[in-house]
Amino acid sequence: MSPKVGIIILHYGSLANTIECLQSVFALDYPLFETIIVDNSLHPTDGTTLRKLFPVTLLSMPENLGYAEGNNQGITYAIEHDCVYVLLLNNDTVIAKDLLNHCVQTARTHPEAGCLGAKIFYYDEPITLWHAGGFLHPKTLRLYHRGCEKNDLASEYDNITDIEYACGCAIFITKQAVEAVGLLSQDFFLLWEEVDWCWRIRKAGYSCLFVPQAKVWHKISCGFQGGNQGALRQYFYSRNRLVFLHYHLPKKQKFIFYFFQLPKELFRMLFCAFLPQFPKTIQLLNRAALIGIFDFYRGYLGPGSHKKFR
Repeated sequence: MSPKVGIIILHYGSLANTIECLQSVFALDYPLFETIIVDNSLHPTDGTTLRKLFPVTLLSMPENLGYAEGNNQGITYAIEHDCVYVLLLNNDTVIAKDLLNHCVQTARTHPEAGCLGAKIFYYDEPITLWHAGGFLHPKTLRLYHRGCEKNDLASEYDNITDIEYACGCAIFITKQAVEAVGLLSQDFFLLWEEVDWCWRIRKAGYSCLFVPQAKVWHKISCGFQGGNQGALRQYFYSRNRLVFLHYHLPKKQKFIFYFFQLPKELFRMLFCAFLPQFPKTIQLLNRAALIGIFDFYRGYLGPGSHKKFR
């Protein structure tokens, strides 16, 4: 008998995106899964529409809980309802019909794996890679996606390999890993939370694997105001990067980062944020990043100051 998978989709923003995502989910050829919509949208008619169109379990949230806590609600429900695996999906994704088969098969043949990452393409460029495994750059201490912008026809990323983290827009987690390390940290709200989760899973002795046969097409940051380069993303990326580094860097690396690298970055941000020769958009992005850093140092985590950028 196939193990039950809980598919958790956080609905926020475009109803049309969620519907397209669900259409791909209900085209899956895997025999046993439950689709759980966590509605962060605060639009009651959205949930009604989704339940009319699809046989989903709907969890309506009283407020926007963000990626971390919103998904935690779905993860808790899935595990309480006999799901052996959990797949977190962004609502701006479309998935291949055999995705669950490949994820479950890989999890069974690699019992040491606690989380699996998909091969993710740009939605508008279906053979161009966006993510073939996530890593933290050892010098800049910023995230990067292996294979980003490469044409997948070269078949360069067709092997199951160890990675440092799986992208949160499509991340497959085992029940055992969740029970070992707990849920996503609410400190993050948005961004870096899946990186922190994968790091904790790996520290607990599990591996994180890239599964190239599991394919996803992503519209990239549709839930952010301003998209992937907006002020909202800059705020959370800058703040949560520091949260992650604080939790996971060894002391020697922390010293080097805080006393050498971070001051250089702060100087550049201040320069770009306030000098009049820079366009207003550049100034806004750098100010958002600076506010994120300031919020980290005053311990203002979770939702933080994100409403300033809406």
